[in-house]
Amino acid sequence: MASSIITSAKRGAYLAIGLYLVMVLFVSLSSQSQHSFDAPIQVAHPGVQFELRSQNAAADSVELAGAVGA
Repeated sequence: MASSIITSAKRGAYLAIGLYLVMVLFVSLSSQSQHSFDAPIQVAHPGVQFELRSQNAAADSVELAGAVGA
């Protein structure tokens, strides 16, 4: 009776370990196979926006200097 319980417990432990390994393998493979997708709205790179703002600010300062000097 005791040996059958131990045998059953061993089989259950092996089954649990096997299922855990399959789950870990599945999760690791699925995370590696994820593809990056493009958002429906494309946003410019922040550096590009900053460069445009700095160019606009430089143009505004030139216009202001010309208006003050005139």
